[in-house]
Amino acid sequence: MRKLSIATLFAILALTAWTQQAQAPVEITSEPSHHLVFENMFVRVFAVSVDPGKSTLMHRHGHDYLGVTLGDSQITNTKQGAQPAQVTLKDGDTRFTPAGLVHAITNNANAPFHNRTIELLQPTTNQKACTESCEIPVPCDSADKAKCVTVTKLITADQWSVTQITLPPGAKYPQHTHLANFLTIPLADADVTMKNQDQPDAPVHSKTGELTWNNPVVHTVTNSGNATAKTIVLEFRGRPAGEGSESMGPSSKDAPKPHDHH
Repeated sequence: MRKLSIATLFAILALTAWTQQAQAPVEITSEPSHHLVFENMFVRVFAVSVDPGKSTLMHRHGHDYLGVTLGDSQITNTKQGAQPAQVTLKDGDTRFTPAGLVHAITNNANAPFHNRTIELLQPTTNQKACTESCEIPVPCDSADKAKCVTVTKLITADQWSVTQITLPPGAKYPQHTHLANFLTIPLADADVTMKNQDQPDAPVHSKTGELTWNNPVVHTVTNSGNATAKTIVLEFRGRPAGEGSESMGPSSKDAPKPHDHH
């Protein structure tokens, strides 16, 4: 009976994969599990949600994109014309995929699969994942390094960079500069206090996966809650044209800039 059950399972998986392969691909905007949540001249972002045991339609990615996983998960990735591949994903996994991918995914986990798919609407060159010297030094006065802010480079390209920022409860990310527009995606609910240069403190409640598009800024961030704050930051390089791109604070060459992401 067990052999029959295993054989039946493989048959079902094979049939699912064959069905996905045979289905004519749809554009990402027509794929029911992909929900457009934000769009501007730089990015187009989709919130992706797939229930346990369910699959997306075979769909086409017409742009380079970054996929940010929210929560641990296990999926089957079925690329058009290729054998299905089992993929284990961890919370915060961020991966770059070049334009042209046609695929479908099946959620093999017992919890919904959640992802933010960030299409990059401008060309990407010299993209690479960070493999060494990935920690960006951040000043910390605490003797317990577990209470210090960490900033980790994940992926870089000529046009942008991706980092993960982790703030333990009570930790303070000292004043730092974002040189251009940037997108933030919290990996967990958290309460932080933002202080833009020469502005009063502003409390911010971050919700998992609720992205924010930001203009260039010089600011300080403090974790004012009881939970560790983890955030993926996609930051564009240079000073791109567009609304708010000149809101950089002091322009004096002597203005303080203790840290920036590039």
